[in-house]
Amino acid sequence: MDIVEKEKIDLVAVVEHAGVDLKRSGSRHVGLCPFHADQAPSFFVFQDSHFHCFGCGEHGDVFDFVEKFHGCDFKGALRILGIERGKLTPQERQEVKRLKHRRELVKRFREWEALAADYAALLCRCARKLLGNIETEGDLEKYGHLYHHLESWQHHLDILIDGDDEAKLELHNVGYY
Repeated sequence: MDIVEKEKIDLVAVVEHAGVDLKRSGSRHVGLCPFHADQAPSFFVFQDSHFHCFGCGEHGDVFDFVEKFHGCDFKGALRILGIERGKLTPQERQEVKRLKHRRELVKRFREWEALAADYAALLCRCARKLLGNIETEGDLEKYGHLYHHLESWQHHLDILIDGDDEAKLELHNVGYY
């Protein structure tokens, strides 16, 4: 494969087909990196058909992307891109399905993570406001229990913002938020 043929491959289309949402930003495209748990867009696709993640450092051309994304070698990347004649082997097809399923699970988890963090932050703000307005014993009886809940919600919020994925998954599996 010479350079001219490689440059005919639309890296943006390949990345988007892999499930990465890209937004145009000037002469490049930007999105969440598929190679690490990206919280803010740090994955860039440039006009000269190379990519670079400023979060995890992954970079390369269209073949590097396909190899890293699908966990295959160069020959497998050629097959996936439809450059080499022949179909994917059943094992390669199964691996592609497995990776797509994993990406969908990660995407749904990240969506839950963002919603849960917003909800926990809202609970903390409301509890602080109510607790700050306690003036009488009646208010204390009515809202005092929020002191205990606030501590728990703040702990969950800290996990959702700064915690590792295992701790977040524990919150998810227990059914919080």
